[in-house]
Amino acid sequence: MAAGNTRQTDERPRHQQWRDLSLLFLSRGANGEKLSPEIRLEQMRMLVEAQKLPLPYAFPFLMVPYAACFINHVAWYWLAIPVMLLFFANWFNRRTLTAFTEAHPTAADVAGWERRFVMASGLFAIAMGSTAFFYWVPESFVLQSYVITALLVVLAPICLITSSYLPAFYATVLPIVAVACLQIAFFASTLHAALAGVLIVFTVLLAQLAARLNRIMLHSITLREDKSGLIEQLFKAKRESDAARARAEEANRAKSHFLANMSHELRTPLNAIIGFSEVMSSEIFGKHAVPTYKEYAQDINRSGQHLLGLINDVLDLSRIEAGRFQITEEDVDIVQVAEDCRRIVEIRAQAQRVGIIAEFDDNLPVVYGDARALRQTWINLLTNAVKFSPPDTTVRLFAQMEENGEMRFGVHDNGPGIAESEIEKVLQAFTQGASGLAQPGKGSGLGLSIVKGLLAVHGGRFELKSELGKGTRAECVLPPQRLKMKRHMARSA
Repeated sequence: MAAGNTRQTDERPRHQQWRDLSLLFLSRGANGEKLSPEIRLEQMRMLVEAQKLPLPYAFPFLMVPYAACFINHVAWYWLAIPVMLLFFANWFNRRTLTAFTEAHPTAADVAGWERRFVMASGLFAIAMGSTAFFYWVPESFVLQSYVITALLVVLAPICLITSSYLPAFYATVLPIVAVACLQIAFFASTLHAALAGVLIVFTVLLAQLAARLNRIMLHSITLREDKSGLIEQLFKAKRESDAARARAEEANRAKSHFLANMSHELRTPLNAIIGFSEVMSSEIFGKHAVPTYKEYAQDINRSGQHLLGLINDVLDLSRIEAGRFQITEEDVDIVQVAEDCRRIVEIRAQAQRVGIIAEFDDNLPVVYGDARALRQTWINLLTNAVKFSPPDTTVRLFAQMEENGEMRFGVHDNGPGIAESEIEKVLQAFTQGASGLAQPGKGSGLGLSIVKGLLAVHGGRFELKSELGKGTRAECVLPPQRLKMKRHMARSA
């Protein structure tokens, strides 16, 4: 069977073998690399652009005065043959260029157009090369040199025009040079040998120049394709990003709508549960027959308070993320707010045997901001610090001025700390570090996210610094435009 396959391959039609060989030659670049159909098609487009001259039929008409130089030495009918051939070649070439431009070919049509362009180049080469036979005057070396010189002059613009597509260059240049050298070979004189040598060397130089220009053009085509690919990827990424943003905005609107509708539905029954459970746990209408019911009422009250706080946190965070968190700006004494929050958290801290100390700079400026948001910031930071501090440790409150005019305040604790890899994680909503996960039921993971959002609303920033086993430093920074000198200090100044 293998022998039969070999015999079948060898018996292919001769025209098919030549066609495959020509396609192999046409698909190679200046360095012998195989070119893709898209690149070969772009080369042909560049060849078409290079031939869009202001006077497309000027070159064949130049053949007429050139032929007139030999009218006293060659019969008129011999002089007319190259002129007619050149007009026909030029007509066929122009027709090919026009058809290519109007057809808008794709990569699948490359092979057929390559053969057509090579045929047009070959016809032009035959027309020009025929002058070496029909205009050759054996007894006049001057006219012979004139013919060779004219061919050399023609080769120069051909090199520039066809360098973008090497098959057209070779199909034009090689036949002209071969015909001229063949005509010179009939004469064995030294001068003719010198002429042949000059023609060959000149052709080699033109081939090197064309190959170099072709490599430059190939590089520009590759860069252009890469640029087009990047632009297409960019537009695709933008479309995907726009679609994702539209989906995110729609989801955010749905979330906000849901929270707005459910906030009242959730908080109204919760407030009732909290109120009734408080009445039951305080035994206002009489003692319970079973003491356990009092404990159950206290558990219900604590659970209701926790759930109400969680709902409020979720609503605040949703408003912050949606950019609809409204602040009421007023003059706020940051130290007074800190002391108020300290008294609120003090009972819980004493229950956990955690001490709270305060270190505030003297004569701190007044903060122009939202008192409720700043109070919530202090409470969230204090609650977190006390929650994760081991017994018999101290939590430090501080507020101080920076050299650049900013105010820095916050809470330092001596708790277990947070790993550096988890700092970004704990700043996200509903996430906790390893220490938080080890103590389930102690938080929802919203406190620091809300603090970060509240500071952003005030144009400030939140910084969390921590190391495992060395505690955590939660620090808030307010910009100078949020600070105002106290009135009594302004009067003394």
